[in-house]
Amino acid sequence: MAPTTPPGPESSVLERIEDRLGSLTASMATKDDLKSLTTAIQDTLRAEMAGIRSEVASHAGRITSMEEAAEALTARQTSADTAIARQGTLLLSMRRHLEDLDNRGRRCNIRIRGVPEDDSTAENVVEILTEIFQTILQPTSPEHIEFERAHRITRPRSLEDGPRDLICCLHSFPVKDTIMRKARERPTWPYRSAQVALYNDLSPITLEARRALRPVTAALRDRNISYKWGFPFALLARHHNSWISMRWPEDVPRFMEELGLPTPVVPNWILGSTAPVPRPQRLPRRREARSPSAHPARRRRNPASPEE
Repeated sequence: MAPTTPPGPESSVLERIEDRLGSLTASMATKDDLKSLTTAIQDTLRAEMAGIRSEVASHAGRITSMEEAAEALTARQTSADTAIARQGTLLLSMRRHLEDLDNRGRRCNIRIRGVPEDDSTAENVVEILTEIFQTILQPTSPEHIEFERAHRITRPRSLEDGPRDLICCLHSFPVKDTIMRKARERPTWPYRSAQVALYNDLSPITLEARRALRPVTAALRDRNISYKWGFPFALLARHHNSWISMRWPEDVPRFMEELGLPTPVVPNWILGSTAPVPRPQRLPRRREARSPSAHPARRRRNPASPEE
């Protein structure tokens, strides 16, 4: 019988390695373990994806409703813009009609500027105007001119502004037209010791528009271009045997270009304020307190008296 070799250090190392490998192999996951782990991961992912899908679906519904609301809002905004633009056009048309009606109501009016005011006596406005008109209409002045009303304008008197204007309404428009045609022959007319000027009584809206167009009329006068005012409001200039008209602020560049003139800076008289300037209110008078002695003695009421 052969003698046994005692275990050396190499065999003990191998045994330890084998034991270690065996323990590692025993602790390794089996196919069933991997299958159960995969199933758990899949279940977790399915649950998470289901939550994400529900959130995405809810967000998609909200986004769809928001898009529909935005489209409806855009449609309403477009409709509102169209309505506002139409209302703006209608307001401009109403403004033009009101201006024309106001001027038609003043068609028989004449404004006279420069007539001195007499503080000593009450002035007879009709007599003053009759004398002025008869001077203008000479030598064919009528003996009698019929007035509907005549008065000075109602504004506070001021030495800086000079005498207040006189305004009259004649009964006959042909008489008023004849007076204004003769009055245009001279810038001023003599009245006693003063010089007076006659103007058509126009609407404040028309006057504001004419003031805004002063740079245009000044350029027309510098080029000796004939122009006239139209009603409803318009500025007409004669060019190459035809009339060029301008009615709105937007027409200024086109109007000046057709006349071959540079376009001046013209304020938008439509957007300007046409409200009348409020009259200054008079301050209430302060009454000074009087002493009882300053008051006359009052008679006491006697009920028994026959006079009571």
